[in-house]
Amino acid sequence: MRDVPWLRTCRPVLATVALLVGAASAAAQSLPESNTWSVTPFLHTSIGMGDPAPANSLGLGVAASYDWTRNLGFEGEIGHLFDVAGDNADVDWSISTFSANALYHFDTQYVTPYAALGLGLERSAFEVKNPDVLALYPDLSSTEFTVNFGGGVKYALNDRWQARADLRRFQATDIAPDHWRLYAGVMFKMK
Repeated sequence: MRDVPWLRTCRPVLATVALLVGAASAAAQSLPESNTWSVTPFLHTSIGMGDPAPANSLGLGVAASYDWTRNLGFEGEIGHLFDVAGDNADVDWSISTFSANALYHFDTQYVTPYAALGLGLERSAFEVKNPDVLALYPDLSSTEFTVNFGGGVKYALNDRWQARADLRRFQATDIAPDHWRLYAGVMFKMK
């Protein structure tokens, strides 16, 4: 089968759409409650890390959310990818994202799909560890404006705890790598 680059790039989006459409078939009832705060620590990975970063990486993050209404929420989040340089012993390359996001929750029962859109900063920290090869690598360190978009689902485990999965695209303005981020976390709701 012939490799189609645009189709390879769209696979995460198509998977998210299929997940949201499948979840939307349930009866109408939104999980978020108005005027509530929640915290979500999460594990994540980059997907489709492209030029100039050669490899995907695992990471950690945390999000703090405020559900203004049952459908509209806001969150601030910090995420950190540990090493997108891959198996290169000469280079360490981490990426940190800081963003403010708006979430729209769809009215469903059992699982709550949501769409997300956010603005923030992406910090690309590039470090050459071996001085003998310093001239071989350009400095790819930068702090840039970034936009993220995507969506996910939340599933209530009980009154205070929810499981959460999310897929988002991060687009930076210059040399910081653009990438998809897939994450899973457990959300604690404060009443």
